Amino acid sequence: MNLPDPSLPWPIPMTAVAEIAESEGLSLVAYRCPAGVWTIGWGETDGVRPGDTCTKEEADRWLLEDLTERTRAVRELCTVEPSPNELGALVSLAYNIGLAGLAKSTVLRAHNAGDRQSASRAFGLWNKAKDPDTGLLRDLPGLTARRAREAALYLKPEPGQPPLQMPQAVEAESKPTASQINRSGVAALATGAISLIAEATEGLAGPMGRVRSLVVDTLGVPSHLLLPIVLVVVGIAVLYYRQAQRGKGWC
Repeated sequence: MNLPDPSLPWPIPMTAVAEIAESEGLSLVAYRCPAGVWTIGWGETDGVRPGDTCTKEEADRWLLEDLTERTRAVRELCTVEPSPNELGALVSLAYNIGLAGLAKSTVLRAHNAGDRQSASRAFGLWNKAKDPDTGLLRDLPGLTARRAREAALYLKPEPGQPPLQMPQAVEAESKPTASQINRSGVAALATGAISLIAEATEGLAGPMGRVRSLVVDTLGVPSHLLLPIVLVVVGIAVLYYRQAQRGKGWC
């Protein structure tokens, strides 16, 4: 594997530099990335134009300069001092999504809150790119794999630290019924259904304000049925969405 020169004064562990290099790949000729951005070297994008070329030494130097500045900026964003591996993972993420993206990310918020597990999971939220042809966001397998590697680096113990505990008796994945969100969806669905039954049998009703009146007048829905219908719709939507998430391994 062709990697940047390890003898250069890299500001983050070489494992993180290698992760960035392997993820970005080396191109000595400018090319358009999947998001339509002109790129050269080890993922360099600033001022790159079609037809640009470089040498590997130039690409290494650009990467070193970029990572040195980016590492300084990432440290300034961290209110909790990161370990070398944590810093390397955060810089790798910032190299891909930009410092502005890192600054507003759940990854950084969780890190600064001292919640390393949540921070590591949140790397996976940054796995989408805009299709230059359709303008729509789509999951990219390459981004998903890169985020998983960065999350693993973030949690990797430093040399001399005890390894993470790795029990061989692992519990099965939790059932959807154990999810508090799913239970809330069922509760909303049940409440809405009970309310609809109550309206049908007891005739309970009351004004719901201007918005309610507008919806009633526009859609022709009886005003006293609005809230129960909303609860039923919300309950169904929550359960459908959570089931779709489970199918994709998210929850």
